[in-house]
Amino acid sequence: MHELGICDALLKMVDKIAREEQLDGISRITVEVGTLSGVVPKYLEDCWTAVTDGTPYANSEFAIDVVEGTAKCFDCGQEFLAGINDRLVCPFCGGDKLVPVSGRDLTLKEILAE
Repeated sequence: MHELGICDALLKMVDKIAREEQLDGISRITVEVGTLSGVVPKYLEDCWTAVTDGTPYANSEFAIDVVEGTAKCFDCGQEFLAGINDRLVCPFCGGDKLVPVSGRDLTLKEILAE
């Protein structure tokens, strides 16, 4: 479960920013998770709860915005929505030479101070 490592890194990032900006508290952290990133939002949420237990961020809301992944077909040039669990072939021509265009990232989008 790589979500635990991701949450640990997010916590360190949030803590560093909070210290640098001299924030008194954090009410919400928002991350964007792409559907092609390989990160499972529910696992990410559970791991955030685990890594923040006993920290000043334990009661901060953890929000996840899911970003739909898209892929482009090299054969016909069409772009389409694509998910990690989808059969990754072009729905327009059936081609399997695809490149991801969006939805592969995990981004710390926002830190909301109290």
